[in-house]
Amino acid sequence: MPDDHSGAAMPNSIRDDRDVLQYLIWQLDQSFDGKPEHSLMANLSSVTGADLDKLPPGGGRTMRDLIVHCGSVKSMYVDHAFGDATRTFWTAWDKEEAVSEATFEDLMDWLTRTHGDLITQVRMLTTDAELLSMRPTYWGAQWETRGILDAISIHDVYHAGEINHLRALLHQYAQGRL
Repeated sequence: MPDDHSGAAMPNSIRDDRDVLQYLIWQLDQSFDGKPEHSLMANLSSVTGADLDKLPPGGGRTMRDLIVHCGSVKSMYVDHAFGDATRTFWTAWDKEEAVSEATFEDLMDWLTRTHGDLITQVRMLTTDAELLSMRPTYWGAQWETRGILDAISIHDVYHAGEINHLRALLHQYAQGRL
């Protein structure tokens, strides 16, 4: 059996209803913007345009870098699992302006739209049994749909924590405490 990163919690004999799909949609929304203390968007809510390209001493990524990473990865997951599998990290940003010139508002709109694209695709799945279907990932592996959706959910929360940490470092630096 291929490594699908799905874990063992869900049996391989999923029923033909949508209970698990509905739960996964809820969980994806919680990770993205539903949890006020842990979601990706909640942790971006106090970021400003002035913060986008700041880097604390010894830092490796800016807020812009993290936002672009989160949006690009989600966009690629969606395109490869549910679309024509052509999107790359370099083509995920779909505006005319360079992503390096995008405003904070444009980046937030893009993240929201990208998440909406994901939810639309998941809602189009007809039964929970489709969670066992193998789908391509953006790096060429084949994973079960449930593993892909799990990875997306965890990815948002992981980077929400990274954004929270970067916000704290930027605040400490601005206060002269770093």
